[in-house]
Amino acid sequence: MFSKKDKSSCGFAKKMPWLVGILACGTALAAPDFSMVGFATLGGGTTGGAGGAVVEVSNFSDFKRYAEELETPYVIIVNGEINTGIKTYIDSDGAVASSGTETTYGEIVLVGNNKTIVGKGSNGFLNRVGLNIQKKHNIIIRNIKFTMSDVPISKTDENKVIAFRNGAEVLLNDPDCISIQADSGDVAKADQASYNIWIDHCEFYNAYTDNKDRYDGLLDAKNNIYNTTISWNYFHDHHKGSLIGNSNSDDFRHEITFHHNYYKDIDARTPMMRYNNSHLYNNYLEGQGAGNGPNVRKGSDLYFEKNHYAGLSKAIFAGDDGVATIVDNYYEGCGNMMSSGCNSKKMKISVNPGTSLSANDTVWVTYSDEIQKGSFNPSNYYRYTADAVGNVKALVTAYSGIGKIDISEYESGTVIVPEDESSSSVEEESSSSYVEESSSSEDREGIINVSNVPQVHFYVEGNRITFSAPAGERVQVFSVAGKLLAETVAQSGETTLQLNVPNGRYLFKAGQNFYRFTIR
Repeated sequence: MFSKKDKSSCGFAKKMPWLVGILACGTALAAPDFSMVGFATLGGGTTGGAGGAVVEVSNFSDFKRYAEELETPYVIIVNGEINTGIKTYIDSDGAVASSGTETTYGEIVLVGNNKTIVGKGSNGFLNRVGLNIQKKHNIIIRNIKFTMSDVPISKTDENKVIAFRNGAEVLLNDPDCISIQADSGDVAKADQASYNIWIDHCEFYNAYTDNKDRYDGLLDAKNNIYNTTISWNYFHDHHKGSLIGNSNSDDFRHEITFHHNYYKDIDARTPMMRYNNSHLYNNYLEGQGAGNGPNVRKGSDLYFEKNHYAGLSKAIFAGDDGVATIVDNYYEGCGNMMSSGCNSKKMKISVNPGTSLSANDTVWVTYSDEIQKGSFNPSNYYRYTADAVGNVKALVTAYSGIGKIDISEYESGTVIVPEDESSSSVEEESSSSYVEESSSSEDREGIINVSNVPQVHFYVEGNRITFSAPAGERVQVFSVAGKLLAETVAQSGETTLQLNVPNGRYLFKAGQNFYRFTIR
């Protein structure tokens, strides 16, 4: 997992000043390679919104509009905090109240196929806005901070998010930061799936409360979920981290790679797995004398490799006859525990029968049950290189979470600007352009003349655009949501482009400039 470039920690620290003091010059640790690894590379790979329009969003309505478009590929760059902006109050149980803790109503966005959602710098923040991936595929989510802290919930047997839509409160789904599932409609669950998903360099947390059911999971998955990689994320301050397989009846396909994730002060489910063939390597789990590591449950055959477990009540443990292969992990049982009771609170681990660990590994560790060794081996599915277990803590604490990746690769391409709902039928869309609607007496309904734009002129009549632009200039027409509808290349003189679209508002792009127009 090392980059081919700039292998010295000194060179990398000069490019990433926040690293100074974390990695000393001259150490063996080098800048990691953050490329996609694991199950998400299978099945044709996971490309997200690659090739689609790039749109930068900073409010909930724009984010929802592009993220929920069912099929059109988009690269959605989240710049700033996104919440509903609809204020309310909650009581100590999280129910909407007339007074108490001020917060905003929650929401859940139903992510469509072929989407890349990436935060800008360290600014991308979905606050009380959860993501639901329901029977969807080809999705990349990177560099986003998530929390459902103080989200309003119902007081039913299972807590549900309360949103405010069209003047009324609406009950939504579980208060997960991200939920991946495949169980909607009347179609048999076996015939549904969510797949080819990469969740990378994100941060997940909630307020740690006495009510362990207040916020449900940080990242949960159920039913047919496969070709998925969850990497370099920071999970912290929460009760139940991730549930993969929601019950003993969820005997569907679960194939996920978890690597280089940082779990800190998570009480349980890091993750809990049923009917899984998942690969967990180079993760770092840190507790304060409490909290549990991964739980191998019914139907699972897992592969644990070179993970570092520190200060937990339990590290790897099993139930319901789950099996696993456990290779080269490190158990730091006392180092991160509270000062009192350290000698009496040794970490419990379960290992494969016949496994031998050094005294250094087990100095503060006691054996619990033995886990039967499984047959699943990730090297039969994909290529990867695991870092040395002795380097895992330093690498994961330094590089996991937001603000650690370069997103410039996502910022190139056809950039569109979210529609301003209050805009007129033709208006400026670029600081380098001036566009106005003509008031000439020769104009009539349905014809728009654009003037005062150097080298670009066009008018619209019916479903036909006639324009002049520099010969060879690529000209495109988009829906206001950014879907490409038509394109051509400008000829000498005037060029005509015929559209087959209904009446409505559209975007005309020539060169680097966009112009809005209306077909009436």
